[in-house]
Amino acid sequence: MIHEGFVTPTDIELAFKHWQNIEEWGTPTDQTNYEYAPPRSERKDESWNYAMKSEREQYYQQLQHIITQNLQNVQVYNLSIPKSVPEALQWKHPYFYIPIVVGSINDNNWLCLAPTVPNQASYHNKKHKSVAKITCEENSSASQNTIAQIQPLLDNLTPISIYGYYYGGYNYTYQHHIAGAIAESKEKAIELALQNAEMVVVEQLTLEYANDNYNSRKFSQFMNECLNHRTAYSLSFWDIGYTYEVGQTPAGDWIGVWTQSEFEYNP
Repeated sequence: MIHEGFVTPTDIELAFKHWQNIEEWGTPTDQTNYEYAPPRSERKDESWNYAMKSEREQYYQQLQHIITQNLQNVQVYNLSIPKSVPEALQWKHPYFYIPIVVGSINDNNWLCLAPTVPNQASYHNKKHKSVAKITCEENSSASQNTIAQIQPLLDNLTPISIYGYYYGGYNYTYQHHIAGAIAESKEKAIELALQNAEMVVVEQLTLEYANDNYNSRKFSQFMNECLNHRTAYSLSFWDIGYTYEVGQTPAGDWIGVWTQSEFEYNP
């Protein structure tokens, strides 16, 4: 994701503010220049009010305090498509991004927190569901203590219904919450957290294309017969998606292809 330009560093205060903004907007972006769903003020939505907003702000403040006081090497990143990409897209898209927070625990494991990501550009949204509990690969006392402090706050931050593309009969909603994972490396913690948040799907699969455009059947035959450890990584940026299909040659090199998909909003 770093290599493809999807990652930029940011500050933890901005990350927590953006997480809360999504809840207050009721949409993945603020719709300043591009309206695609009813704003909160126009909805008959009993799942959100100012009392709930105030209560959730307190939980977010407590969560940020625990992270800054108890984790080391805290790093925060925005994940989005490069700003140069929309010029090459066929359709207009709002600028979508999410921040993630990652830090090390004193047992040398890493924790990552990430918000759920809507998916309107891939069939994966029908097959994979977000995970509300922090998943933990390393069952040390320090990791369990971190979970004991953070998980109750995440439980109190109950899922909020957020609108994606809603006008024109799309009626798309998703459940927004904060997902997390603990692993022995920063990269693995991020990978697992993003899987729990539905932004990333990792599959070991046999490739098979439905048609033969661009010799795709020959390509899938080559991938299946000549490469080992075939893996597909699918990344969702709400209405834009990327899939990377890779495999390992007998000589140990990795090769593959990537594809980009975009949702056509046509109300």
